Amino acid sequence: MVSQEGYQGYIWKWTNYFGGWQQRWFVLKGGTLTYYKDANTTDTGCRGSFKLEACNIIVHPIDPLRFDLTTTSQRIYLKTNTKPCRQRWIIQLGTTKANISEEMPDVATVTLSSFNEHRTELKTVRLLLSEQIDEIYNICNADTIDRDKLKQSQAMVNELCEEFLKTLDSCTSNMVGDDRDCSTPLVKRSASHSFSDNGQLLSLGSYVPPSRQHSGNSNTDSENLLAGLLDRSGSPVESASRNSGEFHAAGVKRVEKLPSTYFLSIADRFEDLYLKAEAIPTVAFLDACLAIPKLLIAVGGNALITLSLDISNNISKIQIKQKLHPRKSDTLQSMIHLEIGTQTTHAKHSATTALLWLHRELAFVKEFLLGIAEAQGVSDMSAKFMECYDRTLRAHHNVMSRSVYTVAAKAIPYREDMLRSLGHDGLAHTDTAVLTDLQTYGHAVGTVVKYIETFYINNKLLL
Repeated sequence: MVSQEGYQGYIWKWTNYFGGWQQRWFVLKGGTLTYYKDANTTDTGCRGSFKLEACNIIVHPIDPLRFDLTTTSQRIYLKTNTKPCRQRWIIQLGTTKANISEEMPDVATVTLSSFNEHRTELKTVRLLLSEQIDEIYNICNADTIDRDKLKQSQAMVNELCEEFLKTLDSCTSNMVGDDRDCSTPLVKRSASHSFSDNGQLLSLGSYVPPSRQHSGNSNTDSENLLAGLLDRSGSPVESASRNSGEFHAAGVKRVEKLPSTYFLSIADRFEDLYLKAEAIPTVAFLDACLAIPKLLIAVGGNALITLSLDISNNISKIQIKQKLHPRKSDTLQSMIHLEIGTQTTHAKHSATTALLWLHRELAFVKEFLLGIAEAQGVSDMSAKFMECYDRTLRAHHNVMSRSVYTVAAKAIPYREDMLRSLGHDGLAHTDTAVLTDLQTYGHAVGTVVKYIETFYINNKLLL
């Protein structure tokens, strides 16, 4: 609802395990999102507020009613009553956040900051569009087509397309006359991701619902429509405009058509990074790193909370440094060279120290993910966990930290539970896809880790 007081309405907010989800009155005005106990208590003081400039908007990959806001210090879990309501809130928040950078007085950084904000907004709209395409697919393939739901989905797609075109127009107009490479160089991936009715991730490019597999005369019109909207090949398309000095971080990706896994729900994966000699793109690297904490929780549950928090903290420190000097921090190497020049590599909260620790933590992630993939016939992963820890983080931790990881090892889930948590569609041969994607992802992380390690050695920055 839009009024003179800004965009406002009720949203469910997660409080804690005792209070659960509580309905709160949210008001978006002037770049600030504020919430109150209810609509009648706006004059008695707010319960909290967030500057959108410092927030990231995260679309939940499974729950169609939920979205999260993340800051450098916390994560706010939000949920609406309906899909259209969530879509309107996300569009309002994303548009407001993107417009903030355009109002910045420092004209030297307006174009770059605005471009990156609009790029983030485009990615959010893309995810919402993908959800609606999946919804239309499910409606059209039901025994009885619900015309009201189809009409609602059509309206939401139209709204998203208008928002997409408006944002794209703003994005491109900001770049007129500016030939700097501000975008994240990623592989063009297919949009063949779908969520089933029970919330499981499927791949339209490689999976046909059982009810459709043996049907002689299906709804061909709807299938032809979706075939035109989606790339059904199931394999990524390499960009034809890559520079000759760049190479792909992942090496060879899987080409066989296997079931979808948790990794396909990650928007920015390490295997999608393109690296140049002596250069790792900062924004692309951080986008990929942001998925690691959630991946660790999916794999190890509460046992890996400490590591997840440490990684999130180091990512936040690097993000802050990147936003202070976006033009001089377009690559991790240039960011560190900036601190070398100002002799602040050992300063408190320096990007140099944060990246060093993040590199160590990523080294552990790489070892552990590959360890899961290679531990055939092993159920208890406690020993493998400690083995990976000993090779990567142990030498850099004090006695207290070592004891935390020793306790965590005892709480690590069994290997079969880990594989099950990473396979969404529940098919019998999902484990094969999970193992393949674990190895692809793990080796890609290892490539980036080696890059950072070599850079630190060459510049004598290892502590």
